[in-house]
Amino acid sequence: MLFSTTQGAKVEIVSDDTWLKPRWFATLLAVLTLASYPQIFFGVQTFVYRDFGFFTYPVAYFQRECFWHGEIPLWNPLNYCGTPFLAQWNTQVLYPPAVFYLIFPLSWSLGVFCVLHLFWGGLGMFFLARHWTQNHFAAAFAGIVFAFNGLSENCLMWVSNLVALMWIPWVVWLVQRAWHEGGKMVVIAALVGTLQMLSGAVEFVLFTWIFLGLRGLAALILGESPRRGFFLRATLIVLLISGLCAAQLLPFFDLLDDSRHQENIFAALWPMPVTGWLNFFVPLFRCHAYEAVFMQNNQFWTSSYYVGVITVALALSAMWRARQITIWLLAALTWLGLFLALGNATPIYPWFCQHFSIIGLIRFPIKFVILPVFALPLLAAYGLAKSQRDTGGAAIRFGKSWSLICLATVALILGIIWWNGHSQTPDEYSSIVLVNGLTRVAFFTAIVAGLFFTKKIPKPKLRRALQLLLLLLVWLDLYRQAPQPRTVSRAVFEPNLQHYWTSTPRLGVARAMIQPSVREQFISAFLPDPTENYISRRFALSLNCNLLDDIPKCDGFFSLELHRCVAVLSHDLSEPMLDFVGASQIITVQTNNFFWQTRTNFLPLLTGGQKPVFASNETILQMLARTNFNPRTEVYLPLAGKNSLAATNSATVKITPEKFSAQKIEATVVADAPAILVAAQAYYHPWHAYVDGNPTRLWPANYAFQAFEIPAGLHHIKLVYEDRQFYLGAIISLATLAGCLMIFCLEGVKKLSVNGMAKGKAAGSA
Repeated sequence: MLFSTTQGAKVEIVSDDTWLKPRWFATLLAVLTLASYPQIFFGVQTFVYRDFGFFTYPVAYFQRECFWHGEIPLWNPLNYCGTPFLAQWNTQVLYPPAVFYLIFPLSWSLGVFCVLHLFWGGLGMFFLARHWTQNHFAAAFAGIVFAFNGLSENCLMWVSNLVALMWIPWVVWLVQRAWHEGGKMVVIAALVGTLQMLSGAVEFVLFTWIFLGLRGLAALILGESPRRGFFLRATLIVLLISGLCAAQLLPFFDLLDDSRHQENIFAALWPMPVTGWLNFFVPLFRCHAYEAVFMQNNQFWTSSYYVGVITVALALSAMWRARQITIWLLAALTWLGLFLALGNATPIYPWFCQHFSIIGLIRFPIKFVILPVFALPLLAAYGLAKSQRDTGGAAIRFGKSWSLICLATVALILGIIWWNGHSQTPDEYSSIVLVNGLTRVAFFTAIVAGLFFTKKIPKPKLRRALQLLLLLLVWLDLYRQAPQPRTVSRAVFEPNLQHYWTSTPRLGVARAMIQPSVREQFISAFLPDPTENYISRRFALSLNCNLLDDIPKCDGFFSLELHRCVAVLSHDLSEPMLDFVGASQIITVQTNNFFWQTRTNFLPLLTGGQKPVFASNETILQMLARTNFNPRTEVYLPLAGKNSLAATNSATVKITPEKFSAQKIEATVVADAPAILVAAQAYYHPWHAYVDGNPTRLWPANYAFQAFEIPAGLHHIKLVYEDRQFYLGAIISLATLAGCLMIFCLEGVKKLSVNGMAKGKAAGSA
């Protein structure tokens, strides 16, 4: 980093940190990743904490089962009496690298897949920071901070969030290059943007493109490139990404439009506490232990967003001495994210929600912490690069401002520790926070001292060793900032757990049911041992654990839910409705213990011959809650069907099921008169009904389920899930991919022609 001699004994200090080339940093990052999670790589254990065990792993398992059966998982029949699967977006169905965990043993490969993305994100941040700062050491610092900060490690429980977060630096770096370089780089940027888009983490993608949009606007204003070419390239990148993602986006927007009917979708849940900024300095301040992992009070989205005290201090120094548009933009996004994360505690968040409706879709204000977590490592890299380039008077001025920042930082940490010990009754957490804060001071002091001595060492080998030590200290500070998410033996995910039922609910036959009131009690209770805790919840089919055993049930855990199902299934069902949805097993509570209770009076999932009763939606919901509702003899249909259906009375119907799969139901039906067939499956418009191969209209039955009419006589009926939005999107995506390949090939031919002409001219001159 620092070296060169001039006249006499005088030494001139210049930048020389190029030894940290990409291959050396990649090697270092790989070693640190392996050192952080050796039990995952070697298959000894796997993640299980919170959503990894209840959402990420079961969803991946369901996708893997469909993959090996040669099916595209458009519909999940095992949750909510059926729910869209691919359209959820965050299920990763169309994310190409997901093939890794679809092929290899899931209990090993899914954890490795997540950890490898930490490495990938850190490498991308290295390239982005190096591109902006022209300093390898500062770029390596930013890469390690981005890969191992508290939010990145917390995102290990969500594949979609982790993938989208780790792609941010790659997208920003390559899209900016494409703006200026054009050619093949436009296609490469579009492909990288597509990979992030297919991750399904809407907020992460949104924040990425907000930053790029602002940076691109600044570039246009400043004239960094010819404006016409810049605008055309930027527009082409957006169009290519949209086209490549059409197969995912069209079904998603379709589902989003349906789920918007849910109430309180814009509620601001889980904001950062008003003291949350202090957790950037003492990560365990005002936290409590939840399943042995510390969480902030009233906020359960992330256990940490700690990026290192040294990162914050260097970022503040960069803001102080800002002279570049990129630094100003990163600083603005940092402060904006910090204020918005506080939710309604400040007037800023309500104002943004009022004027920018898309902000309201980000249900948890704490998610705005994504902005500072991305920006702070880059700002710190700018600050670090600046400190190493400064000489003479500039170095003296920086030293004074840097000394003030360091002293203020240490004083702040000590003040937080004192406040924590004197503002509440001493408990088991007080000593933990004390140790945690003092440890941060120790790491910060050691790193600051190391940075100071690095500039004073003239020997390259010794200086490089100290730089390497500093990077290890940065990693160790992040790695030891709080208890890590717990891992357990891979055996907890073994499929087909024995529930000891006399009759296990199976697809097309019956379902398990956990009434909402019981579910709330169960979620709030947990066992101290993580293995026992997870196994007990698997027995109870908690959240999405039923997917591991192919057991259908009437609830689940997904980001978007069909609004009709929410209206019916979010309340405790009456006994007649339990019969209608085919509930053969329900959980009951006896003296704080949970038991499965067997029911024998449930109906098959395909019935017919009920008398149609036409009513408004409000009336239907009221009637379903009554105990005198009889799903065997009557079915509630919307008023619009009164003048369209020939079946007005009950009929005798005999049903012989032939096939009941995830996306198709087939049966042979005999009716003595025009009749209504009712399927206790969620109503959603991509489902289509056919009678003897002829399409017939599908109606919402009992508000949230399916019904259609059949004539008298013998008929073959089918219910088929046909997501035409997906098929249209797939055609658009394939056509766009072909266009990308064409652009790539044409640019290659063009480059070869230019090189050939240049060689020809050179030969002619010779």
